Amino acid sequence: MPGRFFDAVAQQRVDAAVKAAEARSLGQIVAVVVEKSDAYPEARLRAGVYGAMVGAGAALLLDTRWPLHLFEVVVAQVAVGILFALVANWDPVERVLARGLRMERAVRQRALRAFHEHDLHHTARGTGVLVFASLFERRAVVLGDHGIDEKMGEEAWQQAVDLLAAGMHRGDPATGFCAAIEAVGARLAEHFPRTAAAPGSGNELPDALRVDRE
Repeated sequence: MPGRFFDAVAQQRVDAAVKAAEARSLGQIVAVVVEKSDAYPEARLRAGVYGAMVGAGAALLLDTRWPLHLFEVVVAQVAVGILFALVANWDPVERVLARGLRMERAVRQRALRAFHEHDLHHTARGTGVLVFASLFERRAVVLGDHGIDEKMGEEAWQQAVDLLAAGMHRGDPATGFCAAIEAVGARLAEHFPRTAAAPGSGNELPDALRVDRE
């Protein structure tokens, strides 16, 4: 799925947005996109249970007209349960069954993992910023390291999150990334302007968009 939205041109646009934002500030921005933050096995489990219930109900209705053996009722339950579990692999159905709060937690945890995977907690001035999107869930997270988070405030991060999420909902996550990175860069330039004399002002992390399947 990430490859469908992020061809070479789209990746270059995001990379250029990171470079432009970092040129104005001491922020070290890393953009990460993943296909999915969790496998959500409970979605298929729920679908199977619902299917078994539907199968049992259908069998009981049929039994009022054509008496069924217990084995036939069980077969109906299992067959419909398996069918529902297979249908749960379809993204729109899986999102409903996974449930919003569960997906919110999964995306947040995956973003925290990405923050450490890409060394954003190791910058010289504590100015690492993660701009993260999980495509399946259509959710975004923006995280800043200790040196930057206390000055930026929740409103600044939320603005970037909203811009990135809006891009995903439009089916254009690359533009969402560029808008979010530009917004983050503008706020970073206010609080952490880049000066030639500032220590630790070099480019510490690669600017390229990181595309992961999970």
